Amino acid sequence: MIGDSAVSAILQKALDGTWQKQRAIANNIANHETPGYKAVKVSFEANLDKEIQKLGKSIAETKSIPKNLEAIKNSEISVFSDNTTTERADGNNVNLELENIEMAKAQIQYQYLTRSMTDMFSRMRYAISEGRK
Repeated sequence: MIGDSAVSAILQKALDGTWQKQRAIANNIANHETPGYKAVKVSFEANLDKEIQKLGKSIAETKSIPKNLEAIKNSEISVFSDNTTTERADGNNVNLELENIEMAKAQIQYQYLTRSMTDMFSRMRYAISEGRK
């Protein structure tokens, strides 16, 4: 039940997407000097938000959380190359300053998500262990 809750499913998917984003940014930074390299981008927020909206409607209609949260667990994490822009004459389109900003943003998001997950499990542990007193 704990691992199958709606909040847990959303946090897990958001952590997966943020981790993928950090990997892509790290790869972009590593290839900043590679001629012809095209920056890789990761998109998952819109798909996850769409599934959360569907879940919210389902909860409002049925007054209960659906047991099957597979739609959230299977929401798509898109990884694609940005072939539309060029930063330099050698064809590389990595903007190092922008990538560093995106990395900082992704790290803060990841820390927030892990903290939220830790807090959720701490509340459950408290309810289980302290509820008996």
